[in-house]
Amino acid sequence: MRKSLTVLLIFLSFQIWAVEIQVVFVDYNRDIGVVKHFQVDRTIPIVFSLFQQLYDPPPGLRSFVPPECLRAAFMLEDAMVLDFYSDRLEGLTFYAERMALYQILLSVFRTFDVSKVYMIKDGKPAKVFSKYADISLAFGREEWTEWPIH
Repeated sequence: MRKSLTVLLIFLSFQIWAVEIQVVFVDYNRDIGVVKHFQVDRTIPIVFSLFQQLYDPPPGLRSFVPPECLRAAFMLEDAMVLDFYSDRLEGLTFYAERMALYQILLSVFRTFDVSKVYMIKDGKPAKVFSKYADISLAFGREEWTEWPIH
């Protein structure tokens, strides 16, 4: 009971903190990040609203984030934890995996006031996102706020 109450409060706080989400897509022609602003879909938790936008980019823009890959999201103090379905991340090329991470992290840091993002898969810590990118440590806001990432 206490655990479900905590999760409910976390999702409610996501709804309160942001009324607009900022989603980063990739421009087909220039291979650069483009930020689009969207109103929050209040029928679902805001993190899932952000990912719904990532799954369905506007015309002329591209998303490398695999459809329906987000399993869960929660907060730990000033950090967000994103839990992904491992089977939905399979088959990404090095380039697609890198771009998906850019899109996810830049979108999260532009929308939420968190200092770190942790990524796990299937509810457990993981070493790599798909096949290449190390996700064993947190991603910090300082490095993930502008395009391109250095």
